[in-house]
Amino acid sequence: MRVVRWLPFLLVVFLFAPAVSAHYYVVLDENLSYLRPYAEEIAGLHNGSVVVSNFSNLSFLSSDDYALLIVDRTHFNESFVYSTYRRLDFNGDGIYDPVVGFLPVWGADDLVRFYWGLMSFRPGRAVFFRIGKVSYTEYLELSKNASLIWLEGHGSPDGIDMGSWDLNPSDIGDASGKVFVLESCDVGRVWETEDSLVMALIRAGSPAVVASIDMGGVSYLPERFWASGYPIGKLVQISNAYFLKVGVPPKAVLYGDPALVPVGSSDYKLIKTPANGVYARIFPRVNGYIYTPGRPGLGAIIRTYGSLFSPMDLWSGIFTMNGVGFLILLAAFGVVFGRIRPGKREVLLSGLSAVASFLVLGVFGGYPSPVTSPAIVLFWTAVAVFMRRRLTFGLLSLFLPPAAIGLVALYFGATTPSYGVFILTLSFLDSLIVLAFLFVFHRILWRIVTT
Repeated sequence: MRVVRWLPFLLVVFLFAPAVSAHYYVVLDENLSYLRPYAEEIAGLHNGSVVVSNFSNLSFLSSDDYALLIVDRTHFNESFVYSTYRRLDFNGDGIYDPVVGFLPVWGADDLVRFYWGLMSFRPGRAVFFRIGKVSYTEYLELSKNASLIWLEGHGSPDGIDMGSWDLNPSDIGDASGKVFVLESCDVGRVWETEDSLVMALIRAGSPAVVASIDMGGVSYLPERFWASGYPIGKLVQISNAYFLKVGVPPKAVLYGDPALVPVGSSDYKLIKTPANGVYARIFPRVNGYIYTPGRPGLGAIIRTYGSLFSPMDLWSGIFTMNGVGFLILLAAFGVVFGRIRPGKREVLLSGLSAVASFLVLGVFGGYPSPVTSPAIVLFWTAVAVFMRRRLTFGLLSLFLPPAAIGLVALYFGATTPSYGVFILTLSFLDSLIVLAFLFVFHRILWRIVTT
């Protein structure tokens, strides 16, 4: 009977205590000091401490600590996030040193819901959903027994467009005990709306949600990076370090507990190595270590930075934006048939070179949904026709659409200048890659036809 009586306690120790080896803090906003008893319960799950603070001095934290910052919702905004990141950068390398998560709350009810979400968490398996590749019914079924749910789609603070359905505050399914990673633009800007998707997930029992507060998602590493067996807050810190390495300020934010390990077994080898030698210059440092997909070497470099150059991801993103893809196709074929008027053989060769390029690039970057794929091939067919007139025309037709989207976002303040430059640079390089494949396949096909 004594063993049975101790089982709940042992279960809590098993689930939470092993998650971190350093100290765990719950830092409570001094405006919410009356919520300290609730904060003590949360800290107790990690055998941690509660500190009441105005967040101006966080020097009591050390580099290896984990901290959950419970913040008055009325004071939580973009400035607070970035100023906290800067304040916690003790060694001046641009990345905050302690692992942190944020929890904006209105009052006691929010903390009670969050506590029970933590208590319902159980490490399990990870599931991954891309826009246009899964229905809402399939999402509900496949995520039922998952502990980590990764979703990629077009986002805003209100929700995520998954193609045929939306993940929004009124349609989130069972979020209790599940960690969410939202690979979507701007979905983490919870201060812009009273009913954000992120806070709806937290209220529904999710103990941790990873979201971006800028254009683009939360990582350029493969999705299985999030299933690498590290605490979720550590993974957000590493992802932000990789962003900084390519000139983008840290924009991934963890809402919730930073110490949870969402999957029980590693599906993705993330190797921790002391930051010495040449690899310390290639990969970002995080508190004196580098974290690489596999052992540091050429393979790890390709697996890390090769994913930045993904024409499939770029054009899949463009052609799943509401109405944008249709307008691009309309403009492209308006020029093709209205002004250029190519012959049947040229259209056929251009179409075959587009198909061949699509098939080869898809091997490396994955294939978009069956709805999006034909649209991409059609557009690349038009690009091949432009390319036949002049290579510059082909390059411009590939570069202008993503460049225009990035510049519009920059003009309206939907992204930061550094990320805008990042988008333009990658769009240009991706355009060169597609143009090169179209050129090579078109030349090969032309020789076959003319010999």
